[in-house]
Amino acid sequence: MKATFVLLADPPAENLGRKLMLKANQIGDTGFEMARLPHHISLKQPFKIKSLDDIEAYFDSFAQSLSPITAKLQDVVLWPSNVFGYESGVLVVAVEKTSELFDLHIRLNRELEEKFGACPAGFDGELYSIHMTFALGGVTYEQYEKVYAQLSKEEVGAEYTFSELGLLFYDNDDIKPGTYFCYKRVRL
Repeated sequence: MKATFVLLADPPAENLGRKLMLKANQIGDTGFEMARLPHHISLKQPFKIKSLDDIEAYFDSFAQSLSPITAKLQDVVLWPSNVFGYESGVLVVAVEKTSELFDLHIRLNRELEEKFGACPAGFDGELYSIHMTFALGGVTYEQYEKVYAQLSKEEVGAEYTFSELGLLFYDNDDIKPGTYFCYKRVRL
């Protein structure tokens, strides 16, 4: 089992993500894998958990300490990805790395480790790139490059509010399609 904590997009940012997801599919047949989840800013990539009940209890207390966050979405970015076990891509909207967002990432890592022991996830710490994913897997990286060539011209830079915290749950450590969903959401 894995979990992650995310800031869930309010309707304007959700609509932007859905619009970009549709355009990506129309250009490169990338599919709608990301439609399984509400659009979000991950505060930490998926990490292994021993007990969903224990993580949920911490999630509830963590959520109580937060207020809605305004984040500036910047440009469309393409990264290689093999999250589903084959070489593909991931398209994201980069989010301005403010001290508020980065400090929240660091705090979450620290508190999880204090409460549950080591909870490593990809890109923790200084390397963490704050982003909102809108397309993942489904086609080759070359197809993603084709999509990126067109979508990188999209004007997406604007500030959006994220006023819910979400707990994403992955029933399979390999993060296979169809094995994850947004388990819980809490208004900040």
